[in-house]
Amino acid sequence: MMKPLLSIGIIFKNEIRCLERCLKSLQPLREAVPCEVVMADTGSNDGSREVAERYADVLFDFPWINDFSAARNAVMDRCNGVWYLSVDADEWLDSDIRELAAFLTTDHSSDWASLHIYNYTSPELDHGGSYSDFIAMRMMRMSTGSRFEGVVHERWEPKDGSLITHLLSQTVLHHDGYLKTDYGQAHKKALRNMELLKIKLAQNPDDLATLLQCAENAAGEETLRYVRQALESGGPEKAEWKRMGAPLLRQAVRAASETNSSELKDWIDRAEREFPDSIFVRVDVACYAFSYYLSQRDYDACIRAGEGYLRAVEDYQAERFDRGELQYSILNLAGGPWVRKLKIYLADVYQRAGQTERAYATLASLDGHDLDGEQTRDFVRALRYVHAHSDTDNESLLLRFWEQIRQPGPVEGREKERQMAFLQAAAGAFSQGYRTDEKQGEDFRRPAYTLFLPLCGKCEPGTAAALLETEDTARLESLLTAVEDWALLPPEALDHALRRGVQFPLPEKPLNVETMDLLSARLSACGDCTALLPTDVGDARTLCWARGLVFAAIRSCNWEDDSRGMELAHRFAETERQFLPLCYAPEALTEEKLFLLPPMHRFGWYCVRAFAALETGDTAGYVRLLRAGLETAPEMKPMVEFLTKKTPELQLPPPSSELLAMAEQVRTMLAAYDPNDPAVAALKQSPVYQRVAYLIEGGGA
Repeated sequence: MMKPLLSIGIIFKNEIRCLERCLKSLQPLREAVPCEVVMADTGSNDGSREVAERYADVLFDFPWINDFSAARNAVMDRCNGVWYLSVDADEWLDSDIRELAAFLTTDHSSDWASLHIYNYTSPELDHGGSYSDFIAMRMMRMSTGSRFEGVVHERWEPKDGSLITHLLSQTVLHHDGYLKTDYGQAHKKALRNMELLKIKLAQNPDDLATLLQCAENAAGEETLRYVRQALESGGPEKAEWKRMGAPLLRQAVRAASETNSSELKDWIDRAEREFPDSIFVRVDVACYAFSYYLSQRDYDACIRAGEGYLRAVEDYQAERFDRGELQYSILNLAGGPWVRKLKIYLADVYQRAGQTERAYATLASLDGHDLDGEQTRDFVRALRYVHAHSDTDNESLLLRFWEQIRQPGPVEGREKERQMAFLQAAAGAFSQGYRTDEKQGEDFRRPAYTLFLPLCGKCEPGTAAALLETEDTARLESLLTAVEDWALLPPEALDHALRRGVQFPLPEKPLNVETMDLLSARLSACGDCTALLPTDVGDARTLCWARGLVFAAIRSCNWEDDSRGMELAHRFAETERQFLPLCYAPEALTEEKLFLLPPMHRFGWYCVRAFAALETGDTAGYVRLLRAGLETAPEMKPMVEFLTKKTPELQLPPPSSELLAMAEQVRTMLAAYDPNDPAVAALKQSPVYQRVAYLIEGGGA
């Protein structure tokens, strides 16, 4: 049998979720070069072994002894290849294997090779998800005789101490073992790793490599404790500090940032002072420093940190850094999602610092097709700010971005996520509160919503911007006919059109009752809906629209303005008087069958009769009917309380002693009879009772 060129080593335990994905991804490489797959099962009982049997050239059991290096070395002992590649079960090899295959089939002097690991923290995986992009040494020539060391986060230690590694810059292993969406799995692995690390640390409390691994697996104050332990153990005086110090301080900065520690600035300064050239400091620490300075509104420092970060990422991507640093730790924040996020925030900072050209250029350097929903929202907000505080022509950038975010892929459905995020971020520029606040800001030039004017007819924010810039009623009506999705139209634009005389709903664009209710509810957030009520409700659709507006106004009313409250209550009763006979058969509009109606219409039925009673001077009947309506719709208590306290007809002067005495006599007489006795009904019809009824029945709700 021909000696394999490459041995691929895998250890696994209960990896049924991902093992076959891993093994299938290796098939193109196995077809391109002579390979063998050697696998150790450390105790599976979930069917993983059966999967491994279909792919492995060598499969054996290795009892788990809480030592990853021991298991991996056992795999290496059974390998016969010239080269050895270490792969985890929750990883999969990228489909582009050309660089790797070429490396294996070319004579060269390298004994070690590194490749990229995309460590995903969001479920989109290899299609644009959030990930840390780091370089890991995963392949070595077997003739070096090197062995794995470390019970966890194991690595090779060259026998001669030298390590010159060849970077396979186009070769990627994707990894999803620590997805944020699978907290249980990630937490379980973290606990397992910490247990092993604590055992190792107990054996050698001053070992910087173990302290670094503990700091990486911990969070918050616990991370800071491990960093301090490293410093107290004489870390800076140790030879290992040169290799371990930068990633240790990076972890301190991370933990201080996560906990909002007052030490954050001190840790940043120390990392930059002691390791200014470290890729960990230039990338990860710089990214945390950018966030810190942004929170302090120190825009000059923010710009220095952000620009330094971007230069460092360029150096990282061009391999202009000491790759040996990555033998001991992972670079977390150099991946595409982090770069795009920082660029968006940096553009905003540029504008706030008065550097409009840089702000525009930074946003223009981004491709909307690469963004996720959150980044799309941030981009739109940043561009809104640039637009409102400068005279820059943003039309071409906006149109290009709009087209980019609507392109399909790379993740299925991502274009819909981006488009919705765009629309939501755009809508924020239309609210009256936002428009008022932005005018009070420094260097305000124009409303942010005008940014979207070039998208008129292409999306609802574009049409909304055109509506707000228009006063002509005919033009407003024409623009409204172009609206495709009323739920996406900022309500302030419709409010503007209605206040300028547009009769709604438009005859040529009929709406169903659900859409009318949605629009009414959204309009209520813009102001007094009663001011938008149509003057003529002669047809059913207009009446239905008036009903929705009145309902929305009632639900949003605070019932503190006496005149507005009384007008609203009367408009509600009048609208219900017209609407109920239109929608319900006469036999349904009786007190006995009123339970068939929705609560608001039951209450409306009683309100119509209450105001009719009030017009005839029957104040007691007015109060009684309002109370009966309240029993059918308890949520209307604020309105009923308002009416019983503010209705002028109920605001009588204090009763005389004669009336009080008379009321007490009547009350005593009523108490002597059964409420259902005909004599009670007769008494209530008497002039004496009517004179004091408001004292007996009137008052609060």
